[in-house]
Amino acid sequence: MRTPLLELIRCPFCRASLGEEGDAYRCTGCGRTFGRTDDGIPLMLHEGLPGAPAKLREAEGWLERAQAEGWYEPNDTVDAVLPFVNQELGWNELNWLANGHSFQVLLDRYVEGSRGLRVLEVGAAKAWGSRFWLERDCEYVATDILTDPNIGLGRGAFYGDFARIQADGEHLPFADETFDLTYCVATLHHALDLPRMVREMARVTRPGGVVAGLNEGVRGVLRGSENPDQAGEKELGINEHVHSVWAYAAAFTRAGLVVRRLERPDGWPPRPYGRLLSKIPKIGMTLGTLTHLSAIRFAGVSIYARKRSA
Repeated sequence: MRTPLLELIRCPFCRASLGEEGDAYRCTGCGRTFGRTDDGIPLMLHEGLPGAPAKLREAEGWLERAQAEGWYEPNDTVDAVLPFVNQELGWNELNWLANGHSFQVLLDRYVEGSRGLRVLEVGAAKAWGSRFWLERDCEYVATDILTDPNIGLGRGAFYGDFARIQADGEHLPFADETFDLTYCVATLHHALDLPRMVREMARVTRPGGVVAGLNEGVRGVLRGSENPDQAGEKELGINEHVHSVWAYAAAFTRAGLVVRRLERPDGWPPRPYGRLLSKIPKIGMTLGTLTHLSAIRFAGVSIYARKRSA
């Protein structure tokens, strides 16, 4: 059953409830107002939030990039099979290989057999993940900074009826302990404040629930903080950062999360560094991946964790 929107969302400033006021929402606590798109998406990325100008500029940057690279116009054939375009359409695209593998691990190892969960995806873009959660009778909520009808939340209507909310991952407009599962795909590295975003994801997740960051870019511990592959996006105003795997692990741990599994998002084993450690039962993959990703130049990581029970 879908929760009424006004019962679900909260003010990202003071976390008070909202009330409708014409075509907008007004916070019952601090009195701030929030608009909505023509198709009803609440605009909770308020310009007064810390970092909001940079986030709004990033949204424009994604549009510029999509239009310049020729993937702005929607493609039903592609969107219908995301993230598994390599298997379904014969693509050979490493980023979608990593997205698909890490998302499948989430489904198989952490929600297998579960139905009726309340799921939040942060940085959902066009919300392709919705089809997997809706078929499991889950209540799925998608947030992103981009509401565009082709590559943002507006495109989510292609997949069905679910809550779509423009929001910043560092200021999530939800009450504490609202979701059973909170995850993101290739989104944490766009945060202006990585620890804060992980804390927010943990805050809105119930004790014992799952928090996951899938396919996040990492650098070796001896590498600088600049990844040359991100230069083009930075020129467009897209917020790009590259953290060490230890920075991700620390952010999760300090947010009260217990890391259960840490691995390369593409599913490749941690070779050559970390191969022997990866064979240790239960914890080997995480130890091996920590070693492997500390030593190499640039790669990716997926982190699966649970929030500590009260």
